[in-house]
Amino acid sequence: FGKLSQALEYGAITLQVASFGARGNADRALAMLHGAGIGNAHLHDGVANGQPVWRLRVGPVAANGEAELAARLAGLGFNAPRRVHD
Repeated sequence: FGKLSQALEYGAITLQVASFGARGNADRALAMLHGAGIGNAHLHDGVANGQPVWRLRVGPVAANGEAELAARLAGLGFNAPRRVHD
């Protein structure tokens, strides 16, 4: 089974923290989260309006840990994350 099936089985979710149009900015934000001990943060490459984007996501996260993670992210200067499906 893959990551998605594991996430569904355990009630885990993925949260999108931010989206960047420049890879360097995305890398710096990812390093900030890793430095803060949020080890399951990763970048998800995508395209929006024909332009490359890098989405900063954290997951899988247990659904019951979402509020605590959102508070930690706010403390690091990020806006409220939103749930996404990888």
